[in-house]
Amino acid sequence: MKINSTEIIAALAGTYQLINVTSYHKPPSTPPGPSNWGPDPVGLLTYTREGYMSANQAATVPEWRPTNIVWPPKDNDSDADWALIGRHAMSYAGHFSINTSLPATTTHGQLLHGPLVVASMPYFVGQVQVRNYTVKEQDGETYLFVHAGNVSALMSEILWRRVAK
Repeated sequence: MKINSTEIIAALAGTYQLINVTSYHKPPSTPPGPSNWGPDPVGLLTYTREGYMSANQAATVPEWRPTNIVWPPKDNDSDADWALIGRHAMSYAGHFSINTSLPATTTHGQLLHGPLVVASMPYFVGQVQVRNYTVKEQDGETYLFVHAGNVSALMSEILWRRVAK
């Protein structure tokens, strides 16, 4: 059966609010590691029908979010404060597609985020981030479960709830 990427992208299109992030080290049997996001992270994930995406996450732990930092940066801002914010926030955006070399449907498969055009982490620019996904409907809500891993052996399971189609 040929995968209809256009249909899957249309089904995924929308904006999702971050519900939860669970991180652990490979292999999956190891206990969760310290979360870079803290207990109540915030974030939005957007997919468009045209095949673009944007992901934004940030911690809400007060000690990691210095309130004296504003935009644009001031000359007397502390580099340590800016580094703290950067350590506990992440964003990236670019094209996205369905990995058609694996089975995929509107409810599960593998997404390819990228090549990324912009990212808070410079080494992400130009890269493709692989994300396994599962979509579930429950009590009239749509949930997107994303499994992300990287080469540093840190795995993340991320739960999003659709807030706009």
